[in-house]
Amino acid sequence: MSSYQMNDASIDLPEQFKDGTMHLFTVERNGINAFTFVVSRADMDESDTVDTFAHKLVQQMRKTLPRFELKNLRAREVDSETAREIDYSWVSQGTPLHQRQTVVMARGASGTTPRAISFIGTCPNGFTPEWAEEYQKLVGSAKLAKRGAGPFASRMLPADADGLVFVLREADGSLVVVPRLSQLFGYNIADALDPKVAFFDHTGAPIGLERTTELGEGWAHPDGERYMFWTLDPATHPRLAHRLDAVRSVSGISSLSSVDAVRRYLADVSVSVLTKPAVS
Repeated sequence: MSSYQMNDASIDLPEQFKDGTMHLFTVERNGINAFTFVVSRADMDESDTVDTFAHKLVQQMRKTLPRFELKNLRAREVDSETAREIDYSWVSQGTPLHQRQTVVMARGASGTTPRAISFIGTCPNGFTPEWAEEYQKLVGSAKLAKRGAGPFASRMLPADADGLVFVLREADGSLVVVPRLSQLFGYNIADALDPKVAFFDHTGAPIGLERTTELGEGWAHPDGERYMFWTLDPATHPRLAHRLDAVRSVSGISSLSSVDAVRRYLADVSVSVLTKPAVS
């Protein structure tokens, strides 16, 4: 039995259970889900390719989905990896549904069971040009973990690092936006070391305090120790975007004075990071 870590909880998961994690995103119009986007994962057979897996999916859906109709099955790419897009419709409780499912193989560590990631867009009745474009943008923005990627490597942030810093206090749900990391060093470090205080960089990625031996650097504690901020693994420390539901107040910068404003800012930053060209 192993501990399975989620963003907001963990459970002891027996070994025979398989991870079928799904992420669900919806857009409502007039109280109806106009567009739904789901990211799901499933184990593949050792001999599977993306093509054979997609054909198996089609065969399975023919058997299980009422009035299933395959409209198209085409090749495409996701983050330069070979993928298959399945375009189909079916009927759920009398309602026609149109779905597009793009399947790509997850590039896990060598020797692990291959996994498929599916990006599934759903519209009642059919895809409008608006939602067809939105689906293509979402799939096109996907970045896949690369095969052989090593474990997360934390790095120390310089005291004069540029960019906003977000400080979340779980006790009262307050979120404070600080213009620069160095400005934090003027506050009481005892408050910052409270385990119910979380920090995030300008992209909403988690950061945390660790002791440093660098003389004159960082945040001084009354006991003589000094601390610097380090990046934290998002796999075990949720990003700010995943914790905004717990925020009750926002302060620090007038342009970011509400949860919705912070949510929009983080979404814009995320798009900017995804579309930023790699430095050669």
